[in-house]
Amino acid sequence: MKWEYVGTGLAFVGIGVTLMVALPPPWWLKMPPPLVHIGVIVGALLTVVGTILAVFGMWSILPSPKIPLLGMGAAIFIFGVCAVWFWIVPEKQFSTEPEKPLRRLIAYNLDLVAPWGGQSAKFHGYNVRVNNVSGDTITARLMFVRAEIDGESVMATDGPGAPVIIPQTQGSLFQVGRSDDHSISSDAKAITVEFEVNYDTIPETGVRTSYRKLTYPLNWANGKNNAPLLEPKPVDEWEK
Repeated sequence: MKWEYVGTGLAFVGIGVTLMVALPPPWWLKMPPPLVHIGVIVGALLTVVGTILAVFGMWSILPSPKIPLLGMGAAIFIFGVCAVWFWIVPEKQFSTEPEKPLRRLIAYNLDLVAPWGGQSAKFHGYNVRVNNVSGDTITARLMFVRAEIDGESVMATDGPGAPVIIPQTQGSLFQVGRSDDHSISSDAKAITVEFEVNYDTIPETGVRTSYRKLTYPLNWANGKNNAPLLEPKPVDEWEK
């Protein structure tokens, strides 16, 4: 037996099989198709070359007749691969389609609490009402709320709140506020608020995360001796 042929052949087979069936990295879906095709072709070529070298290395010890024996071995191998492909390995493991996003189960009523103090506007807090618009009872938790005035932080929660059970067609109000009101300068441009809510159904089907970021431009259309107009404008939002 020519062990150098056997070793080289098996090494090529291992490299070839790895190139063809190894688990892809996370960025694999972004790889250009020609590179994927080249990898598969090179893997198949190395597998064939490695198999030939391994057979030549073991040729002297193979029983006679050799050709029919090799044919039977190839047939058994092909049959085994087909069996694994059709009956053992689920098709979804090879799917390159992105997972469908979870259906949104909540809607919001949002309220910026910025009372007019007679001479200046003040920032007090933010109310997030989570409405259950699904056909299931859900649990919801307010993870954080942050507010800024022209980039200056004026409010931030210490951590996630306690989960709340919300029946079908009902809602729950999460109120976050300051212990003392923050005066808003007449030269201020906008108030920015962002928050995140995590929720799940009962029984559990997977935690959803809902994020919103809004800005409230300070519109002094009625003069700076009157309360400013505060109309929200979405900045960013996502669900996952």
